[in-house]
Amino acid sequence: MHTTTIEIFKWRFYTAIIFCVLIGLSLFSFRGPVLAGTDAPHIHDTGDRHNAHSLQTTDAVIDLATTPEHISAHTPATLRFSLKDRDGKPLSGITVSHDRILHVIVVSEDFTVFAHLHPEDFGAVTPEMIQKAQFSVNYSFPKAGRYLVALDFAVRDLHFSKQLFIDGTGEPNMGEVKTDFSQKKTFGAYAVTIRTPEHIAAGQLITLTYSIEKNGMPVSDLEPYLAAPMHLAIIAADFSTFIHAHGEIPSSSSAHPEGHVHRTPLKGFGPVIEANITFPVKGMYQIFSEIKHQGKVIVTSFMVRVE
Repeated sequence: MHTTTIEIFKWRFYTAIIFCVLIGLSLFSFRGPVLAGTDAPHIHDTGDRHNAHSLQTTDAVIDLATTPEHISAHTPATLRFSLKDRDGKPLSGITVSHDRILHVIVVSEDFTVFAHLHPEDFGAVTPEMIQKAQFSVNYSFPKAGRYLVALDFAVRDLHFSKQLFIDGTGEPNMGEVKTDFSQKKTFGAYAVTIRTPEHIAAGQLITLTYSIEKNGMPVSDLEPYLAAPMHLAIIAADFSTFIHAHGEIPSSSSAHPEGHVHRTPLKGFGPVIEANITFPVKGMYQIFSEIKHQGKVIVTSFMVRVE
């Protein structure tokens, strides 16, 4: 009788240990979807805000490793991305999209920092990298705080996008987001105006119209940047939504009404570029745009309110 009681106790003890282990694994697992799209802007909910660097989905697993492991302001860092399929094997069929194998967009939570990086910026992409589906970029985060890291790539002509978060320490710290709905701003030598509907409604397709001037004169000799007239990264003020889209030359906008542009426009366009966007939810959004002129990439930044 005493022996039976001991065996029952052992069985309950080991069962309790196994149960605790399973609960622990579920708490430390972080999963979020990598969504595939067609020729529409990538509109994705960023999901859970854990700091986990492994994001598993039914389509792919994206692992992010950083060197150093802990990011601090003004310390050069390497971000290494490993793309795997659902079986843990290197993701196959990764193809060049907009002239690059991988697009990495970094945005600070106070919207004062923006970077658009590619593995090709730091050396040639080798067949071994593609075979292993491992790519890296280098970046020095200028402030302490939270950063959105958006990763865009294509697999057999399907476009994928995923957003991760990195928290940095050190000095200086990020400030609060400054509200500025100005529709005309100066960026270096360029005066850029953005025109929007008076009221932007969530869920409705609208057109953003950009006009670019330099030294008081319209710029009519813009150049394609990464196979598009303009690249746009649109982020909700609370980091809940990220949209990656591309601008159009007005006369050709009907050919690609929304999203990715898969052809390279002719040189010598401007000063007007249009982008067709659907904001999914209400709130404030920061719109970063990139254009190219005389071999130089110009980054613009505007804020809009969606009702």
